[in-house]
Amino acid sequence: MNIGIIVHSKTGTTLKFSEIIAGKCREKGHTVDLVQLKTDIAVDSGSVRQKMNFSLINNPDCSGYDAILAGGPVWALSASPIIIAFLEEQQSFSGKKLLPFVTMSFPFTFMGGKQAIKLMSSTAAGKGAVVLPGKIVPRLFHNSQALMVKAAEEIANLL
Repeated sequence: MNIGIIVHSKTGTTLKFSEIIAGKCREKGHTVDLVQLKTDIAVDSGSVRQKMNFSLINNPDCSGYDAILAGGPVWALSASPIIIAFLEEQQSFSGKKLLPFVTMSFPFTFMGGKQAIKLMSSTAAGKGAVVLPGKIVPRLFHNSQALMVKAAEEIANLL
């Protein structure tokens, strides 16, 4: 299977999770491209409550992928606006598998993780994706490295 992992990562945590996922998928024999989204202006978690006029400068063409894994951090109890922009700007995910994933600082998934996955899932479904169950990795008071490995294995087994 040809998999595109599209990720927004500000601190490197979500990128690290993406790299672990890519490794586990490659172990299963999948071909994987990992694309870290970039914007034309700096966007940070403190500015998400304002309407940001940013553009993605490397929005990938996902038409060649059988499955797309879209990931980003939880900001202000929701999905990063950058990963949402990626999902919204795609022409179509018609019939493609899409699995959302997030990392978050808060210790409990109800503190933004579930909301972020729900927003990402509904946005992708609106573009015709077959949405797979999302994965959430909290950091505070958790062994986030072990959670990342476990979630990555589950993702690779699901595909």
